[in-house]
Amino acid sequence: MRGLGTKMAELITCPIYANLPAQLQTKIFDPVTDGARKVVLATNITETSLTIDGIKYVIDSGFAKVKSYIPRTGMESLLVNSICKASALQRAVPEIQRTNLGNVVLILKSLGIDDLANFDFIDPPPVESLIKALELLFALGALNKYGELTKTGRRMAEFPLNPMLSKVIVASDKYDCSDEIITIVAMLSIGNSIFYLPKDKKVHADNARMNFHLGNVGDHISLLRVYNS
Repeated sequence: MRGLGTKMAELITCPIYANLPAQLQTKIFDPVTDGARKVVLATNITETSLTIDGIKYVIDSGFAKVKSYIPRTGMESLLVNSICKASALQRAVPEIQRTNLGNVVLILKSLGIDDLANFDFIDPPPVESLIKALELLFALGALNKYGELTKTGRRMAEFPLNPMLSKVIVASDKYDCSDEIITIVAMLSIGNSIFYLPKDKKVHADNARMNFHLGNVGDHISLLRVYNS
């Protein structure tokens, strides 16, 4: 191929993933010059979120990053998994079987549905995840010792958020810092998309990001500084 030199058609490479800045994401839609070829390197965001005209061939890596909730640790992680045949046909694993059920249980409780063990889920979630969700809501004061919704829990159910974040918003009123807390929660909901790390300016980007941590503050205060700046 090297021997072909300028006889080779121009190859334009365009990446696309969720945390890529919007102005760079739109480059995948730009028309190419005559004779040029475009290669789009994409995550599974393109399965349901995008339609790109002119695609002739699709090469599947056979892997996907799937957000999974681990009841044992109470954490959500992006895990690289081999896709199954069903996923290859774009039939995903039911979301309820691999996510944190805290908000789902809170909403069901607010609707008066207490018998979660016998609730007619379309796709029943793991029992361990249900138990972990109930334990979390009890620890946050959203449920009493009988598993009933408390006044705090009813206020938390008004927010379409992870229960830990909704509890922070409810509690912020007591400390007169609701504006700051709502800003921090909003920034946390965005994820890492607020930061962009260009490969050719990695050192400058890292230094700029560290400026928001001056004074040895944590991630939450630094996110507030990012928003206010």
